[in-house]
Amino acid sequence: RSTMETAAGTKKRRNLPGTSSKDLYAWEPASGDFKMTGQYSVQEYIQNKIRQEPSDLEAITECPESVHPDEWIYEHLRQFIIELGQLTVILGPMCDKTTFPKMTAGDGFEFLSACYGEKPKMVSAIDYICHNTDFYVGVLNKSKTFPRPNHVALGKKAMKEIKDVAKRLYRVLAHAYYHHKDAFKAFEAKTHLW
Repeated sequence: RSTMETAAGTKKRRNLPGTSSKDLYAWEPASGDFKMTGQYSVQEYIQNKIRQEPSDLEAITECPESVHPDEWIYEHLRQFIIELGQLTVILGPMCDKTTFPKMTAGDGFEFLSACYGEKPKMVSAIDYICHNTDFYVGVLNKSKTFPRPNHVALGKKAMKEIKDVAKRLYRVLAHAYYHHKDAFKAFEAKTHLW
């Protein structure tokens, strides 16, 4: 089952425990103003667009009129992190601390992790990927900086955080492309994450 009925008789779109993989996300897309369906409605809207056709980047990235562009960027970055987690699982067995003791993306591109206090330090690629992903999930979930639901422009601090998150996490894609090209291309063909 992919939907459940509440006491008020409304249907919630959720993948309930025991839902078979073929029935995942088998609910009807929200009709009317999707922004009225809850605090995660923009995220769900983006995910529905991705499920409908993952290669239709124009449809996935086109910001609806009812959504502020700052919120749209924020929600796409949250979706990027979800999909980056899937890539991390794929990279894990081939990108351990012994094979990639430094986070690099080719000659001359070494990246330090800022997740360890005031002074950034060199860590293995897999540690950089995992620690930075975890760290920036926390950053994007700070309700003081990113209130939910937002529906308005984000402040200067929030936009600065978004730029920093994107810069640091896109380094993971650079590493994957340079060092794990076959795995990256297979993942990219399925998700169009790049």
